[in-house]
Amino acid sequence: LSLLSSSLVLHLKKQEADMHTPRGSLIPREVETPKELQLRVTPVEVKFQDTMAGKVYRQSITVHNVGRSNQKIRFLEPAKPQFKLVLPSMDKEIASGLQMTAIVEYHPNTNEDISDQLFIAVGNKAVEVPLIGLIPACQLEIKPDVDFGTLVANSKVYSKEVKIINRGKAPGMFTTKYQGQLPIVVSPSDGIVEPKSSKIIKVDFCADQPSLVNEVAIVSLQGRPDVLLYIRVRVVEQILELLNMNGNQKLECIHFGCTFFGTSKIEHAFLFNNSPELINWVAIIQNDSVGEELGTNMQQRTDVAINNLAFIRKIKNLDITTFISCVPNEGRLPPYQKTKITFCFSPKVITEGKKDYDPSHRQDYAVFVRFDSVGSKDGFLRDDNSKTIKNEQFQKLELALTGSGLPVIMQFNSGSFLTFPTCSFGECSEISFIMKNRSKLLPVMYHFRKTANFRVKPERGNIDAGCIQEVTCSFMPHQVGAFTVKQYIDFIGPVADKNFQSLLLRPFYHIHLVFKGACKISNKKVVFQINPGISPIATNPTGQFVVKDLTKYKECAPVAMLQSALTTIHNHKSSKDSVQDALIAFPNDRTASIRPGDQEKHFRTIFTKVPRHNYVDTEFTYTDSEVLKKKAHEDYYKNYIDSLRKVRLQKKAGKSKEDVYAYDDLDIGLYPASGLKSPTLLKSDLEVVVPPLIQSVKPYQMLCTRNIETKEAKALERKVTRALKSTPSTLSEKRDCKLILTPKQIHQVIVGPSVLNFGDICVNSINTHRLHVVNMLPKYILLHLDVNLKELQKTKQFSYVIPPSSSTHISVIFHSSTAEKFWKSFTFRVNNIPGGHLLVRANIMPVRLELSSDEVVLKPHGFLLKTCFRETVTLHNYQNYLVRFEWIPVNTERGMSFSIRPSKGIVEPYSSLECEVTWLPGFSAPDKGEFILQVDEGNTMTLKCVAHVMISLEYEFYFEGSKLVGICVCRVVGYV
Repeated sequence: LSLLSSSLVLHLKKQEADMHTPRGSLIPREVETPKELQLRVTPVEVKFQDTMAGKVYRQSITVHNVGRSNQKIRFLEPAKPQFKLVLPSMDKEIASGLQMTAIVEYHPNTNEDISDQLFIAVGNKAVEVPLIGLIPACQLEIKPDVDFGTLVANSKVYSKEVKIINRGKAPGMFTTKYQGQLPIVVSPSDGIVEPKSSKIIKVDFCADQPSLVNEVAIVSLQGRPDVLLYIRVRVVEQILELLNMNGNQKLECIHFGCTFFGTSKIEHAFLFNNSPELINWVAIIQNDSVGEELGTNMQQRTDVAINNLAFIRKIKNLDITTFISCVPNEGRLPPYQKTKITFCFSPKVITEGKKDYDPSHRQDYAVFVRFDSVGSKDGFLRDDNSKTIKNEQFQKLELALTGSGLPVIMQFNSGSFLTFPTCSFGECSEISFIMKNRSKLLPVMYHFRKTANFRVKPERGNIDAGCIQEVTCSFMPHQVGAFTVKQYIDFIGPVADKNFQSLLLRPFYHIHLVFKGACKISNKKVVFQINPGISPIATNPTGQFVVKDLTKYKECAPVAMLQSALTTIHNHKSSKDSVQDALIAFPNDRTASIRPGDQEKHFRTIFTKVPRHNYVDTEFTYTDSEVLKKKAHEDYYKNYIDSLRKVRLQKKAGKSKEDVYAYDDLDIGLYPASGLKSPTLLKSDLEVVVPPLIQSVKPYQMLCTRNIETKEAKALERKVTRALKSTPSTLSEKRDCKLILTPKQIHQVIVGPSVLNFGDICVNSINTHRLHVVNMLPKYILLHLDVNLKELQKTKQFSYVIPPSSSTHISVIFHSSTAEKFWKSFTFRVNNIPGGHLLVRANIMPVRLELSSDEVVLKPHGFLLKTCFRETVTLHNYQNYLVRFEWIPVNTERGMSFSIRPSKGIVEPYSSLECEVTWLPGFSAPDKGEFILQVDEGNTMTLKCVAHVMISLEYEFYFEGSKLVGICVCRVVGYV
C-alpha cells in the first residue's frame, strides 16, 4: 500500500504538470507500466469529446494479459464523482493471453473540462489511465503561408485569401495583427468562426517598390498558441527592353549613318516585356532633351554656327515625327514576350534661304525615344504628400537614334546648258560631258528620263562617292525646227513604303539640264512615185514616196499605166441606193471584204460606186432579237447617264440661284407676331458641333512631348465646371463613345493623381478627394470608374462623358466605419477599354479626444466661497469628425465635491472646448476627485482634480484692565 500511495502521489504531480499542455491534445501521455507487469491497456487515455452537462457518456477500456502466467488485478475507482467505473467486481484475475473489458461512464454536471485518473493495480504496482472530459470546443486551423509570387512594382494592390477552418463544435475567436512597416493589410483584424465552417481573411499587399518581402503576421486562434502567418512576395520592376535581332544584346542607341535627303534607312529591334504582367506601351519622342540635335552640322566650325543662329532657331521648331518613325509605336505586350519594332529614318532638307548646296551642307540628328506604359499619369497632378508615386517605379526605356542627312550634289563639266550643233532631217549630232558625284560618303544612282529628239548613253547607272561618269547625249530630230527642252535626271534610292516596313527603290530627287538644238530643211530633190490607185502590198499609209527608196529610182519613178479608153472598167451604171449612207472601200481592202463585218454598214468602190461584197458569218453574227436586246441595253445606260447629268445641272442651277437671291424680296403679307409659332426644338437639334481643336494623329505618326504639352495646355484652358453626363445622349457623343481607342489615344487621356491619399481621417467621417481628368483627344470619351469598394460608394456617379479637348475634376467620396490602414486600388476604363488603375490610401483612426492636462490643481480665485476654487481643462479634437463626450464623476466613500461643466457635449472637427472644474469647500468635502471622460465610440480618459487647502489660526490680543485676553480666529486659506 505504501508503494501504491507513493505511486499515486507521483501521478498526481504528473497530472498537475500535464494540465499545462495544450487543451485537447491527442498526444498520448506516458504510462508508467513496468515490464514485469506484462499488461497492455487500450486505450492508454480515455477522452470524452464535446460533452455537455446532464448527459451520460461511456467508453470501454480493455486490459490484455500478455504474460505467461495468470495475473490478479484490481481497479481503483476515480476520485472525482463525474467518472464512474461500471464493473461488478473490482478484483479480477486474467489468464495468460486473455483480456477483459471495463466500462467508464462520465456524468458531467457543469460545462467545464474535468480530468482524473483510473489506476489498475497489480500487486504493489499500478498502471495509470488518464480520464479526460472535454466540453464542446473550437478547433481552429489556418494555412501558415501566403505566397503572392512575383509581382510588378506598379502601386497596385493585390489580394490573397486565407481560410480559417473550425473543425470543432463550438465557435472560435481569432485576431490578426501585423506590426511591420510595409503596405500590408490583414482584414478583418478579429472575428468568430462558427462550428464546422470557415472564414476568409484577406491579405492585401501594395506593390509599391521592388523588393523581396518575407514578413510575418501574428494570428491568435482560440484554444491554440499563436500562429505565424508568413507573407512572401517578390516585387520586380516593370521592365521593357530593346534587344537586337539576335536577341542577345540590349540596345541603347541605333546609328542610321548617312543617307541622302529624301531617302530612308530602316533598322529593326525586338521589344521585350521582361516582367510577369501584360503591359500597354506607347513610344514617344522626347523634345528639348539633353543631347538632342536637330539638323545641325556637327562638323561645322563654331564661328560659322554662331553666325547662323537664325537657322538654328528655325530647326528647333522642327516636327521630329516627320522624319523619325517607329512601327508599331503602340501595342499590348504579354508577359515575357517579344515584338518586332521597325525604326525608320527619313531626313528632309531644311533650306537656309539658298538653293545651291555644297558637300559640307549636312544635317545631323540625335533624338531620343521613350517607351511609356499606358495608364494613370501624374504630371502636374502629382500628389507630393504621398510617398508612393505610381509609374515612378516603371523603368523608363529610352533609346537614342542618330543619323545624318546629305544633299545630292552633281557637277557637270559643261554646265547645265548644252547646245547641240545644227543638223538636217535624218542626221544626228552628239555632245559628251562628264558628270561627277561630289558626295564623299555615298554613291548615287541616276536615270535620265526619255526626251523627244534626244538620247542619252548610258541612260542609267551608278556613280561612286567622289567619282565621275562620262555621258554622251545625241540630238536626233524627227521634225524641222528649233528645240529647247529640259532633260530631267532622276536619282534613285531606298524610299520607305507607306507602312514604313520595307524599302523600295524609287526616285527621290531630280535635277534638269537644258538641251538646245535645231533641225534645218533638207535640200535634196525628191522624185515622187506615181500611185495609179492600186497600191502595192508594202507601202506607207499615204502611198507617197519614201526617202530611203530614192536610190532605187534615180532615173524615174515607176508608174502603173492603163489605157482607160480601151477598157470598160468604168462603164457601170450608178446606183443611188448604193451611194446613200455608203462608206468608201479602198482598192487594197480585200482582206476587209472577206471577214465578218457590221451588217448596218455598206461599202462602195471609190470610182464606180459599186457595192462591195460584205461577208456575213451566220454562226457568229447577231440575231435580230440579240440586236434589239443590245440596243435596249445601250439605251438604258445612256438614259441613266443623261438623268445624272440632268440632276447635276439642276443642282448647280439651284445653288447659283440661292446665291444670287439670298433673301426673299417677295412680300406675301405676313406680319411679325401674327400668331405663327416656332417649331419645338428636339434635344438633337440643340447639339453644338464642336470643331476639332487638335488634328488627330496619323496611325504611323509618333507622339512627341511637345505636341502632348500643347494639347494638354489647350485642354486645361477649357475647363468643364458644369455637371457631367453619366451616359452619352447626342448622336456625336454616342458615335465617339463607341470608338475603340488605341493605347496611343488612351495615353492622351490623363486621369490623376494616381494615388488618392486621404491621409489621417476619422471613422465615419466624410472625406472628398479631387480626381482630375484631362481629355486631349478631339472627340468625346466615356470614362468609367470600376469601383467595387464599399468605402467609395458614397461617390455620386462613376461614369462621365468628357467633352473633347477639355479638363474637369471628379469628387471621390471616402467613408469608412472601421479603424484600419486602408490600401486598395480600382481600375478605370476609357470607352470600355482598360486605361489603368488608381491607388486609394487612408489611415482610418478611431474617434479620440485629447486633454490639455490629465490633472487639474484648483487654487482660489476671488473671495466668494462657491466660486473661488475653479479651473479649466481643454478638450482638443484634432480629427476631421465631430466627437460626443460625457464626464462621469467617480464617487468615493467621502462623496464628490467637484463638479464640471459642460458635463457632456460635442467637439467640432479641428476645434477645442474648455470645461470648467469647480470645487465646493465643506467640512467633510474631499480635496481630491476624479472624472472619467467617455468618448462616444472612442477612447476613455481620467481627469484627476486636486484642491490645495490650508487652515490657519490667527490670534488677536487686547487688555481688559490689567488682564491679557486672547481671541482665536479660524480662517480657511487657499495654499498658494
